[in-house]
Amino acid sequence: LRLVPNVPSKGSIALALLIALVPQVWWPPSGNVELGPLFRVSTTLGMVAGAVLIAAALVEGQRLRLAAGAIGCTVLAGFLVIQASGRPAIDVWIILQQSTSGLLHGANPYTMSFTGVPAGQTSNCFNYLPFTFLAALPGRVAFGDVRYAELVVLFAGIGMLLWALQRTGRGGRGGRAALGIVLVGMAVSLPGTLRVAQQSWNESIILGCLAAAAALMLLGRAWWAVVPLGLALATKQHVVLVLPLWALWRSFGPRRALVSGGLAAGICLPWVLANPSRFYGCTVNFFIDLPARQDSLSVWKLVPHGLQLPAVVVLTAAGYLLASRLLDGTVSGVVFGSGLVFAAFDLANKQSFENQWVLACQLLILGLACRAVEHAAVEPEPPGSTTLEATRRRTTFRHEGADFP
Repeated sequence: LRLVPNVPSKGSIALALLIALVPQVWWPPSGNVELGPLFRVSTTLGMVAGAVLIAAALVEGQRLRLAAGAIGCTVLAGFLVIQASGRPAIDVWIILQQSTSGLLHGANPYTMSFTGVPAGQTSNCFNYLPFTFLAALPGRVAFGDVRYAELVVLFAGIGMLLWALQRTGRGGRGGRAALGIVLVGMAVSLPGTLRVAQQSWNESIILGCLAAAAALMLLGRAWWAVVPLGLALATKQHVVLVLPLWALWRSFGPRRALVSGGLAAGICLPWVLANPSRFYGCTVNFFIDLPARQDSLSVWKLVPHGLQLPAVVVLTAAGYLLASRLLDGTVSGVVFGSGLVFAAFDLANKQSFENQWVLACQLLILGLACRAVEHAAVEPEPPGSTTLEATRRRTTFRHEGADFP
């Protein structure tokens, strides 16, 4: 309501994490997979991560250690849930498995049809952008399963962001900076995160890339951030919605946004040239012709026919308007704003599901994490502080007989 991404109190973080434990107990990700013996271990570790993060939010003296332990539990839970969830009966995993296998044999994933897809799901198109299967390919080669590589991309980006938060918060208020680390842990332990990894949804790749871009921006490496942002754009079509936001943000600007878009286009170009009609049909027409579903977590089905597309435009524009209020030159503003834009689009889109909403929520929380260290870097030290920065402010030097602070 304040139109700024303020850092939540430690009490509200703990309460949110406590609420988040409920669906993890009530509805673990056990559907449409062959469960292995380590499944209970993986889901238990996910819940342990949430409980430890509650302690980290409340116990300031041990905050960093507890947050690090919770994030470690989350990483282990992610890999174990893949190992313990064999052969997901979902088109995303099946087409990624077969498209990466076809790629290894010289096939064009956009000309392939896929076998073994459950009835009513996509079997005649690879309907994502090329970085999805390029990022997933190492997992297929090394472990026989694309999901491992997707998870590596996610945690590599999160690891970069954790490092950047620690570097940015160094020398500032330690409690606030550590609270940012807790919020990162919260983002990757939300209910639904394990299911995203288990089902092979490519939101894990998108989040990893955007987290890496945010990390590089925090470290003052704006041109380097062009690369992970471009990779995110080359993963899934609707990521392009955040590009205008990054272009308007003065610390990134239109030139870098244009280069990011050019990188994404360059990644797509070989497949565009190989079969233009098939690429366009699978990545654009597929979504235009996609029928609405009654189980979509959006207002599309509630809007009268003929007003549905205008509703998408209006709600997305409202997301931009709200997000533009946050573009104050900080990294937290653009990350939080990206989450708002995704949320506004998801609210109106004809097919919005758990994976899209989890991504929007994760970006909002990562925006708050960035805000925590930005506040830590500028807040005054409390009375009696003995940090180097406080000492520097108290030190005077003599010049031509006068004292200068």
